[in-house]
Amino acid sequence: MNTIELNNGVKIPQIALGVFQIPENEAAKQACLSALALGYRHIDSAHHYYNEAGIGAAVREAIAEGSCTREELFITSKMWVQDMQSYDMAKAAIGASLKKAAWNIWTSTCFIRR
Repeated sequence: MNTIELNNGVKIPQIALGVFQIPENEAAKQACLSALALGYRHIDSAHHYYNEAGIGAAVREAIAEGSCTREELFITSKMWVQDMQSYDMAKAAIGASLKKAAWNIWTSTCFIRR
């Protein structure tokens, strides 16, 4: 899979599984599990897609089964402008996203969306 090298030397896959408009957590989980089995290592999500729990479940299951390691994965998420009217609001939005997906303490990238 083609990658882009970031300024810090980390290589991120150019192609990601996008989970926009996969409305149900179980469907998102199955899509992610299939993509990870096919070699995808980048999942593009957002809090407002409302399927983060399914994505988190798929990632944890794939890691537990040995399909991939956490270090190989890039999980991107997005915050909308209304989520960041202040530092505390942005911090709460990121925390809610991490909690919903049960990522524990990791998301690779969080984008700000207008």
